[in-house]
Amino acid sequence: MELIETLSKYLNNEYPQALFIDVDGVMTVERGSYIIDLDLVKMLRELVAEGIPVILVSGNAYPVVLTLQRYLGLSPIFIAENGCVIQIDRDVQKLCRESLDPIANEIVNRFSLKPSMSNIYRLCDRAFHISKEIKYNAHAVRELEHKIMSLHPDIYAYYTGYVLHIYPRYCSKSIAINIVAQKLRVDLSRSIAIGDSVTDIDMVKAVRIGVATGDADEELKKEAEIVLSSKASESTKILIKSLIDYIKMLKNNKKQ
Repeated sequence: MELIETLSKYLNNEYPQALFIDVDGVMTVERGSYIIDLDLVKMLRELVAEGIPVILVSGNAYPVVLTLQRYLGLSPIFIAENGCVIQIDRDVQKLCRESLDPIANEIVNRFSLKPSMSNIYRLCDRAFHISKEIKYNAHAVRELEHKIMSLHPDIYAYYTGYVLHIYPRYCSKSIAINIVAQKLRVDLSRSIAIGDSVTDIDMVKAVRIGVATGDADEELKKEAEIVLSSKASESTKILIKSLIDYIKMLKNNKKQ
């Protein structure tokens, strides 16, 4: 009930206009897992049936997000590759202007990072696996990110708990969200976003209600209006259930 009251407060007792949702660590059963929580998918479909667009916003390669959107039965609008690629129905917009392959090759050689196999499918950003020695050391990970961005100030370099991504600074999840909002006439002051990693910081700040999963990166938690108590998809299900109950409450109030 407390979460419903919080949603009501931020949304001014109005219907939400959109839900922007990350995939890895948010729709998966845990961070680092690739298993989608199917109970959560059913709940998200219920939101879509209520007329609320559920928009995937992911660092995954474009064809991966396209496939997820189609087979999970969510809204035909999504953002891939950390904001570098947008699709609305069948209209695809690629925001990047140049190939990152020269920088990617330099990063592989200088830092001995292993390129992700998904790079052959990526239209814009590039991803790398980091060594087990630093994978679970947040300070070491942030230091690696800083070194890469110091060498290449025109790109972002962020580790999500899965892979380290590089992408142009003129691309971001928030930029893509604003483009989607303008095209669909979505009011971001009545929208919600949920994520789990540093790449989601600008996303949660782009909407009225920014939400972090309970096991999200600490940097994201500091920027979110709501920090949930559980982990990964268990967190997300708590949010979505409260959101569905909130919508039902509004409907009942209108009938009275």
